[in-house]
Amino acid sequence: MAHRLEITKSGKAKMAYADREIPWHRLGTPMAGLQTAEAMLNAAQADFDVVTTAVAAVDAEGNFIRNPDGSPVVINDSRATVRVNPDGTFDGLATVGTRYVVQQNRDCIESALAVVGASSGDAVVDTCGVLHGGREFFASIDLGGLVIDPQGINDKIERYLLVRNGHDGKTAITFANTSIRAVCKNTVIAGQREAQRVFTARHTRNADIVIEEAQEVLKISTAWAASFQAVANKMLSIPLHSSSPNFAKCLDLLFPEKKDETSRQKKNRDTIISTIRAIYDNDRNAAMCGYNGWAAYNAVVEYLDHYREVDADERALASMNTTSLVTQKKILAQELILSFA
Repeated sequence: MAHRLEITKSGKAKMAYADREIPWHRLGTPMAGLQTAEAMLNAAQADFDVVTTAVAAVDAEGNFIRNPDGSPVVINDSRATVRVNPDGTFDGLATVGTRYVVQQNRDCIESALAVVGASSGDAVVDTCGVLHGGREFFASIDLGGLVIDPQGINDKIERYLLVRNGHDGKTAITFANTSIRAVCKNTVIAGQREAQRVFTARHTRNADIVIEEAQEVLKISTAWAASFQAVANKMLSIPLHSSSPNFAKCLDLLFPEKKDETSRQKKNRDTIISTIRAIYDNDRNAAMCGYNGWAAYNAVVEYLDHYREVDADERALASMNTTSLVTQKKILAQELILSFA
């Protein structure tokens, strides 16, 4: 299994994802858009507790090897990490050192949210999953498609914050600002490798120190998150119906008629505009958060990222590139919609 996702006895993968994009392996629980950490953890069955225990010697049949006084032989310089399951059963995960401190998955993702200035109630989690039988955990926090400061430092903020945690004594607490969406073991590794800024911490660190150091290493601050929120809120306050003249003007400027346009080019342009209008009116945009600038902006971004008729790899690369035509169209859409305020 290349994905390395944990599979339950009933055959269900312990993963959840926002349904705007289906993972390559097509496994896990689809969720209606971005979700809170709590919702994603529950859907992925990733909100379990891990405890450390003493390690005792057993024989080939699994029976304790005992001292003459009947006490079990204990390995004093080692501990075991054990998952506590909801049904009262336990899963042994790994042996770790005596200084190892468990970081629960929920605590790890809460720390990641704090790094980007989000709260536990914010719907910003895109993917979440369990790997290697519970030994590893990952999540992707969506940092949004808005380009807050296209000429400044913030245009270097990639789309996702990768969250990685391990209960195996080998995998450090990891936060990485990356353009790659984590959906399996390979994408977790790829996202961490391609990220220019990666923060790691051993399972012996104070959580508050981890947050402060991660913000410094990743160059992500709560000021950026506040700026993002302010722009998003301003867009939310702008009424913009899909049939309004302003929305038509926005689409005409984003996808202008070409000089001496052929009938085929006109047909393609009409198809693009009708596709964006359909995305705008669907359950994940206007039907969920109303006819406003924020929903309209997300309809344009969803088309550019997922519906453009080009090779999938080319589409992904264009969305990642801060100087691409796609990114410039997103910036223009943002500016046009804000001008309607």
